[in-house]
Amino acid sequence: MIGLAVVVVVVVLLVVLLVVLRRRYVVARVWGHSMSPTFHDGERVVATRRRHYGVGDVIVFRPRPTADDVAWRIKRIAAIAGDPVPGWLPADDPVVPAGRVVVVGDNTGHSEDSRQLGYIDVASVAGVVAHRPAPTGG
Repeated sequence: MIGLAVVVVVVVLLVVLLVVLRRRYVVARVWGHSMSPTFHDGERVVATRRRHYGVGDVIVFRPRPTADDVAWRIKRIAAIAGDPVPGWLPADDPVVPAGRVVVVGDNTGHSEDSRQLGYIDVASVAGVVAHRPAPTGG
């Protein structure tokens, strides 16, 4: 009977650990060349959830909460709430609104970013890219 109790405790602890890790980290795959040369097509990154984001942070986010756009996007923050709107982004207000960020790809010639998507809602941000797992053999 002790053996079964140990197995149950281990399983419960593993489930709790997985839930905690999923709330803290997101693994995303880079699609395309918009973040070259920093990140490459097919590379996987780990993002850490945060409450606050800063200019220069590379974030993982979903641009829209729609069923047909489920892929994570990876871009660099160019401006945060309260910052002046970058000159390359058409906007009605002179500053980025509360709860929003402006994002841009490192390879601007091949990036769909705030120039096309507009402001990104901070609530749609999964986290800041904190770690790049080592590539697998190939």
